[in-house]
Amino acid sequence: MKFYFFLIFIFTSCNTIKDINTKEPLISLQRTACFGECPIYKFEIYSSGNCVYYGKKYVDKIGQHKFQLKKNDIDIILSKAKEINFKKMDDRYTSSITDLPTTYIKIKNKKIIDYSNAPKELRDIEKLIDEICFKVINQ
Repeated sequence: MKFYFFLIFIFTSCNTIKDINTKEPLISLQRTACFGECPIYKFEIYSSGNCVYYGKKYVDKIGQHKFQLKKNDIDIILSKAKEINFKKMDDRYTSSITDLPTTYIKIKNKKIIDYSNAPKELRDIEKLIDEICFKVINQ
């Protein structure tokens, strides 16, 4: 009987750990490489305010860094997304130019690939996320 209790405990614990590790970020922003020295990094922002920054190249902080955003900061980003009608924007903005970095942005369930020719409103919200997150991580 103790053996079965132990097995049930192990399997339930594993499922709890899995749920924590697979939780999707509410907001994410990733910037990729170009042929030059474009900053390469990613932010993941969770609804709890927990955030993870992954700095890869041409940034001040390299590696993984965890930080916390205030609820108000997350609300500012979500309000801006609603204001610009983020969820109705195209899924992809591209061109035939080959030397540009790509920005991947996700807010809630909407993902956009911004390679080139994105509307100003999209670039502005990308910049807003950068400003809010870098302000906290660089303190």
